[in-house]
Amino acid sequence: MAKQSPKDIAAFPELFEGMEQFAEEQAAWLRRSVLAALALAAGMAASPLLQRLF
Repeated sequence: MAKQSPKDIAAFPELFEGMEQFAEEQAAWLRRSVLAALALAAGMAASPLLQRLF
């Protein structure tokens, strides 16, 4: 596999036009997924405690 250089992007800017937006969308999706997983884990951890109290 050939190693890419910054010159490749400069030579074909039209191929990389939407790359920043794509990366931002993927990062936002990852953040939402991580937050959802943490919320689920917190709910599962709190459930036995709440059952003991009520």
